[in-house]
Amino acid sequence: MLHLLFPLLGILAFVPALLTAAGIPVFDFVSKLSAPVSYAGPIVGGWMLLGVVALAVLTRRHPERLAETGRVHLDEGPNTVKEPGTVHR
Repeated sequence: MLHLLFPLLGILAFVPALLTAAGIPVFDFVSKLSAPVSYAGPIVGGWMLLGVVALAVLTRRHPERLAETGRVHLDEGPNTVKEPGTVHR
């Protein structure tokens, strides 16, 4: 219960701030942002949409690249030091 309820309450507490930052006046006490700050929300949304499209294209055309990227970021620990010129598999 604690691991579900408190995170959800925290997310809900930040919704007004997120909407305000995006320039969406949902509450009466939130005023619309003036230009050029008001462009930030749609621009960030467009970049995020572009990232999702790029991920979908990579997943469909080259799924092995995503797996390789995941392997690059694995923490293999301090005992796995590679010698120069060797290939680690």
